[in-house]
Amino acid sequence: MSLASIERQLQHKLDFKQAVTHKYHPVNVVLFVVALIILGSSSFIIASYVLSSVSSIISSSDVNPTSIPWIDNKFDCQSSNRTWRDNKCWDYEHSPMF
Repeated sequence: MSLASIERQLQHKLDFKQAVTHKYHPVNVVLFVVALIILGSSSFIIASYVLSSVSSIISSSDVNPTSIPWIDNKFDCQSSNRTWRDNKCWDYEHSPMF
């Protein structure tokens, strides 16, 4: 081996060690930890908001009456357990998730 090739190998090892040392610099570690905390907390807040919204819609006991447009006579309306009022067939068990 020549002296130049040994020198290049040593320089390559030194460059690698400096790159690894720079990668784990305390400032970089602190910034990474702060970014993880921000990402984790914002993800938790968004997930809890979405879950509470969905659960409130599902557990809602509000009655949402709606007119059934394809039923246009009193007999068909009452035979389907709905209410005939104002010449319309009304469904009082309509789900908002429909």
